[in-house]
Amino acid sequence: MLDTVTYRNEDVLKMVAGFSSVHVDAEKDTLTAQKYGVAGFPTVVLTRPDGTEIDRIYGYAEPVEFMKIINEYLAGKNTLDDYLTRSKATPTMELYYLIADKYVGRKKFDEAGDYLGRIISGDPQNKIGYSDSAMFSLGDMKSRAKEYEVAMKIFSEFGSAFPESDMADDAYFALARTLRRQDKFDEAIAEFKKFPTVFPESDMIEDAEIYVAYCNVKKGDNVVALKLYKKFLTDHPESSEVGWINEQIDKIVNPPKEETEG
Repeated sequence: MLDTVTYRNEDVLKMVAGFSSVHVDAEKDTLTAQKYGVAGFPTVVLTRPDGTEIDRIYGYAEPVEFMKIINEYLAGKNTLDDYLTRSKATPTMELYYLIADKYVGRKKFDEAGDYLGRIISGDPQNKIGYSDSAMFSLGDMKSRAKEYEVAMKIFSEFGSAFPESDMADDAYFALARTLRRQDKFDEAIAEFKKFPTVFPESDMIEDAEIYVAYCNVKKGDNVVALKLYKKFLTDHPESSEVGWINEQIDKIVNPPKEETEG
């Protein structure tokens, strides 16, 4: 699926004019989504005439970046096959990480986990600089696959494994978010509340505050959630999340009729 802004770009339209372009609503056409292992939206899968995949763009790409990537793929550069071939000749942690990322975008988590594990075991001190990212990606992948206990173990061990990593706050936040995904709202709230104290310089403090309010909504405590949302607006009037927060407040104050009837 092409993002509508990119797809309407004149240069992109010229590029794809010679292609057979098919737009698929992966949420409705689940068979096609399963066939190509669509892991998220937007996803653009570039295929050969017989339908076999050359590679994909997983996530949004600006027009210039989009065209650059497509041209590279058509030339056989920076594809999964290219990375695999190069890694056999000259294995590096960077190539392993790029390969793992390709597999994650295909929902091939076992293959991704294999390469992430190679990075962590090959550089346990993170001297090359990919092991902390690999460990975080492994935890995130396990969480997305709903292997929550494994994910929480990975995130819990992150701080001791890589105490100097600038991703320590990401791992802590991900641990709290994994609790939220399991509907363990009280435990998640406790961790999100600790977050600003543990990581006072993190740029995710606002996100942690929002999650505290959101978890209260999910557990059915709208009174507390409303108070927290309003406090957020007072404390962070310039936040990019103001619009979303106001929407949440409106949902609480003016719930849909079906929620108030019967």
